[in-house]
Amino acid sequence: MASTMEILWKQALKTFAGRNSVGYRLCQKNFELLRSLMNKVTAADVRLDRDVLESVQMQSAPMCVVDIFENQDITIAIFILKQGVTMPMHDHPGMHGLLKVIAGTVKIDSFTLEISGDHIMEPNTGYTAIKHPGILVKDTDDACVLTPREKNLHQISCIDGPAAFLDILSPPYDGEEYGNMRPCTFFRITGSIRSTESGEKSEKVQLVPSESPPDFFSISLEYLGPQLR
Repeated sequence: MASTMEILWKQALKTFAGRNSVGYRLCQKNFELLRSLMNKVTAADVRLDRDVLESVQMQSAPMCVVDIFENQDITIAIFILKQGVTMPMHDHPGMHGLLKVIAGTVKIDSFTLEISGDHIMEPNTGYTAIKHPGILVKDTDDACVLTPREKNLHQISCIDGPAAFLDILSPPYDGEEYGNMRPCTFFRITGSIRSTESGEKSEKVQLVPSESPPDFFSISLEYLGPQLR
């Protein structure tokens, strides 16, 4: 009998098959089924137990990464943040993503860039983005979604930790073996603009690309869950 992770993996492969091809179009029905399956994933499904989480808290690195699977269309991984750590604001150029918290609680602050055309960030250039209300997400909550346009930037803070979340991204970040040109860009906020559009208040921020903070780094951990092949 197939495990929860195997079923999820097969649906991810089906949903994003041919993601890098010119004629690819996302099937919303497949995507919604993928999200529904992701909502059900627990720490037990990937064999992430309390001993592992406690060992992460003792590590020097602010974050640990468990690589599960990657091909030319998708990447699946687990990220574990130590108590009080914030993953800096970063983008997901041209990607769809799903994030499911499986341990602890995180605060997610999402941003939508006000740009048109290709998602290519230039250094020393300012960008305007809509700042969405921050949300607290725990393991009993549904998976969060980002698209190539909506909520494509986010920063994630560990509120109750260590906190872990399962991540599916399509297509993967920059990978020489796949010919991808999707570097991850970090950002910092340089200003804030409050505006009223269509009678609703919204907050916009000014962002500039930046280097990853020198004190933020990660180490790799072995994946102990069901093998995907």
